[in-house]
Amino acid sequence: MSTFGGPHDLGMSPDEGLALFSNTDLKDPRYSYLFLPAPPPGTSGLGRRLNPDQYYFACRWNYADTPREFLRRALARVENPANGRTADARPVDWGPHPSTGRVADLSPGLAAALGLNTDDVVKITISARRAIPVKPTLSMKRAGHGSSNPHAKPAIKQFIKSPNCSCRNGARIDKIVLHCTEGSLASALAEFQKADGRQVSAHYVIDRNGDIYQMVSDSDRSNHCMGANQNSIGIEHVAGETDPLTAPQAAASAALIRWLLQQYQIPRTNIFGHDFAPGYSRPGGTSCPDKLFGATHDQRTIAAWVEANV
Repeated sequence: MSTFGGPHDLGMSPDEGLALFSNTDLKDPRYSYLFLPAPPPGTSGLGRRLNPDQYYFACRWNYADTPREFLRRALARVENPANGRTADARPVDWGPHPSTGRVADLSPGLAAALGLNTDDVVKITISARRAIPVKPTLSMKRAGHGSSNPHAKPAIKQFIKSPNCSCRNGARIDKIVLHCTEGSLASALAEFQKADGRQVSAHYVIDRNGDIYQMVSDSDRSNHCMGANQNSIGIEHVAGETDPLTAPQAAASAALIRWLLQQYQIPRTNIFGHDFAPGYSRPGGTSCPDKLFGATHDQRTIAAWVEANV
């Protein structure tokens, strides 16, 4: 297998479409979640508009055996036979090209969740008994995508793309790092959009009122914790150095963490404050996450908050 789709897949042309979906599907609630809210700059095709965090895949279908309309409604079980991890995913395209020697391509988010790297073996099972009804059910609408995650991803107020990110190169997401912005929402969003200077970013920023902003796709690496970025998700919380979390902010953070833990099979013990993240290598350390989770600056404070709230 390999990965495909989304703004950073430069192997897809800017106008490349998908075999199973068209622009009219962008307004269909059964399918719209598969795509980003707006096309990436300079693109017009659906391939680069796929949301790389969603769970989708492509195979070289024989439409006589698996008709296109069946595939549009189907839900497949995708498995990494090396570690036993599984997830449900949606077919979206025909591919990869026979010249690659591969028979399946997965979304970056799906590959990361299953711990798969390019040219690893993957098992995909698709059955008529698991086809999704044309009329969406309540449970399907609630799930947001085809994964088996019992927790819905909290609403993202806005995706504001940061240039300060890079490919994980198949590295598995295995930890969450919690931060304090030590400044306002506006200053954090502005800093994370600067391509020069410190070149820092985070996957998520949670405002004092509980609004969640996403700035880097989960499947990409953000620059939030020097030495510990490759396998982590970074969550910033808007606050001053002496501020605790507000109640709406704590609720939003807990909901997001619950979703991330299940989505990427992260152990609850792998939630760290910035200064305590394994691998963090900035000389002199940091005061972050300050007083957000309690008065004492240590990992036990973070663990106690997680135990009480997540």
